Amino acid sequence: MVDFKGKVLYVFLLIMLLVLSVGFGFFKMRGFNINVDNVSALDFANEYVFFNPQKAVTASTKTIDVTVNYVDYYTICKEEEKTSKVIYGTTIDSVEDLEKEYQEKNGLSYDIDEVTEDSITYKRVIKGNCPNHFKVIYEEDRLNVYTVKGENKFELLMSIDDLNLDNIREELKVKIMRGTYINSKPELNRFIEDLQT
Repeated sequence: MVDFKGKVLYVFLLIMLLVLSVGFGFFKMRGFNINVDNVSALDFANEYVFFNPQKAVTASTKTIDVTVNYVDYYTICKEEEKTSKVIYGTTIDSVEDLEKEYQEKNGLSYDIDEVTEDSITYKRVIKGNCPNHFKVIYEEDRLNVYTVKGENKFELLMSIDDLNLDNIREELKVKIMRGTYINSKPELNRFIEDLQT
């Protein structure tokens, strides 16, 4: 006859076997898989948070609005041009991945300059002048406006054919005959407006 201790041990072993079976079935139902080739980062994060709730902050997939700043530094004029955009509902890591892909596709070469919790700044150095430097000169019976690309490097921006030199003040006439340099788009617009009035 089996004694009382033997019965208790037998019942205990049956209960343990039942608990292990249920636990194994639970893991299978949750899709817990040791094969990491079939687990996405989000799945892994969710599993990690489920089994380690005290570490939920480290596996956060919270999205934010990320400000992306682009800075172009021009070596000749030593000026910076800054532009920005906001990407809504994303993460810094996602922006870095998207930006890397975009730059490779478009032949751009920005480097990461600064990263904060809600922004990322990309910077590139350009050997030349920024696009805010112009040379205005009267030549070949028209007023030509050039973008200054570098030392003695110009690109024709526009020409004005219908400029009447008789109606231009003498000091402006001297400037355009010699060629004058202008260092901003608003200043260029004012200068051309002065010439045409």
